[in-house]
Amino acid sequence: MGRDKEISENKRTFSAACIVAGNGIGSGVMAIPYFVVRAGIVGGVLAFLLAYLVSVLMHLMIAELMLHEDNVSDILGVFNTYLFKGRAGGALRLLFFVILVVVLEANLAAYISGAADIITPLIAVKGAVIRIVFYVVAALVVLLGLKAVAAGEGVTVILMTAILVTAVVFSAANINADAGMVISGSLKGFAALFSMIMFSFSAIFAVPQSVEYLKREVKPVRRSIQLGLLINLVLSVTVAVCTIITSKEVTEIAIVGWADAVGGTVRILGSLFIVFAMLTSFWSIGLASSDIVSVQTGLKGRIAFAIATVPALILTFVSGSGFMGYLKIVGGAVALIISLMVIPSFVICMKNNDKPALMNRFEKSKYAVAFVLVMYLVMAVGSVF
Repeated sequence: MGRDKEISENKRTFSAACIVAGNGIGSGVMAIPYFVVRAGIVGGVLAFLLAYLVSVLMHLMIAELMLHEDNVSDILGVFNTYLFKGRAGGALRLLFFVILVVVLEANLAAYISGAADIITPLIAVKGAVIRIVFYVVAALVVLLGLKAVAAGEGVTVILMTAILVTAVVFSAANINADAGMVISGSLKGFAALFSMIMFSFSAIFAVPQSVEYLKREVKPVRRSIQLGLLINLVLSVTVAVCTIITSKEVTEIAIVGWADAVGGTVRILGSLFIVFAMLTSFWSIGLASSDIVSVQTGLKGRIAFAIATVPALILTFVSGSGFMGYLKIVGGAVALIISLMVIPSFVICMKNNDKPALMNRFEKSKYAVAFVLVMYLVMAVGSVF
C-alpha cells in the first residue's frame, strides 16, 4: 500500500508540474536562441540558471500566499487580501479585475490566432475555420475542469518532449561545422536574454491551480513548481542548443533558421511544438480567467466560462495581427506588474503568520526577497533591449 501511495502521489505531482510547465512554455521559447547568441556562452548559461532560480522563488512565493489563505483561490484574491484595502480598496479591486480580464482575453486571442497562423499553411484550411476548431478543442478541456486540464497538460507536455527529442536526432545529423558563439556577449544582450527567459518561464496563473489540484499539500506543491519550471528549462535549453549548432544564421524566430538548416521535418515538428505550447497555455489561462470571473462576479459554470473566453475568439475576427502583437506586449507587462505586486503581498503575509511554511528560512528571508525584486527589475530593463 505504501508503494502504491507513493506512486499515486508522484503521478499527481507530475500532473501538477505539467500544469506549471504548460502555462509557462509558449511560443516565446522560439525567440530565446536569438538572444542567447547575443549574450554569449557565459551570459547564456548564467541567464538560464538565474531565470530558473528567480522563477522558482517567485512561484513559491505565490504558492506560499495561496497556502496561507484558505479562502483565496486565485492571484487576484491574494491582492484583494493584502494590497487593495482602505477607502480606495474597492475601486482598486474593480480596476485591477477589469484590467486582468482584458489582458487574459487578449492572451487567449493571441493563442488562437497564433495557432491558426501556424496550422493554416500546413493543411491549407482557412484561418477562420482553424481558429474556431482550436477554440472548441481547447474550450472543451477547460469546461471539464481542473482534472481534465491537468490530464491534458500531462499528455501534451509528454508529446512536446517527444517532438523535441525527434528534432534533436535530426539536428545531430545536421550540425553546422561553422557554427560558433562568442564566449561572452554584451550586458544588454544578457539583460534581453534574461528578460525573454523569465517571460517564457512565467506561470503565475498556474500556481493556484497546482495548489488546488494537490489539495494544498505543502511538499507536493513545492516539488510541482520546481519540476514544472525545470521542464521549461530543459525544453528551452534544448531548442536553443539545437538551433545554434545547426543554423547558418540564428533567426529571431528560431524555427525559421533551424528548419532552413535541417529540413522541412523540423519545420513541421517545430510548428506542432508551438501549437501544443499554445494549447497548454490556453488551458491554464482559460481556466484561470474563468475562475477569476466566477469568484469576482458570483457567476458559475458555463456562464463564467463564456464571459471569460468567448470574447477572445471574437477578438481574433475583428483585430489584425499587429494588434495581437501589441496585446502580447501588454500581457507581458501586466505579468511583470503582477509579479512585482506579489513581493509586497508576500512581505505583509510573512510578518504575522505562523502557519506551516512552504519555503525554508533563507528562501523567505529579506535577502532572498530583495534578490528577487532586483532580478525582476533587471527583467523589466531587459525587455526594452
